[in-house]
Amino acid sequence: MVSLQRMQKSLNFPRIVIRKLGMVAEDTVLSVDDVNRRLPLVRSIVQDIVSLHKDLSARRERLRSLRDRYPAAKAPDSVYEQEVLQMETELSRDEVRFAELELELEQIGGQLTNAVNGTVDFPGEFDGDRVMFCWQIGESEVMYFHGERCTPEARQPLFEATETNGNSGLTGQST
Repeated sequence: MVSLQRMQKSLNFPRIVIRKLGMVAEDTVLSVDDVNRRLPLVRSIVQDIVSLHKDLSARRERLRSLRDRYPAAKAPDSVYEQEVLQMETELSRDEVRFAELELELEQIGGQLTNAVNGTVDFPGEFDGDRVMFCWQIGESEVMYFHGERCTPEARQPLFEATETNGNSGLTGQST
């Protein structure tokens, strides 16, 4: 796992506000440029998250299926029970890894909003309003935003906002 300090140094994040625990402060406001500079690392983390989420979902389903098909196989010496116990151990380990990946995103200002399609939100400001800049796997840069309380489905293209409102808010100051 890459340390936050090494990440900051290598990606040149001098304006980001960091809490003692290494988390981005809740009141941090990022610009589109700030988010785009983070995307190489975000992309890598999110690819791991999407892959791990898919794998975890399949293994949870397999575990449920085994428990449903062989409910009487609870004896410690049962082959099925041994397989189930091993699956549960591996599942727990990978759930911890998933949480670590989410924490890595939070440390650089992102919030995972959808592990299936790899959607991540970043706090920002647009025309004086708090917004969430929204990125997902397959996008080359941040191209969308939505209100803080909106769902990712409410994503609005930044380019339309730029045409309507000028460049106001898109390159806002980071704190």
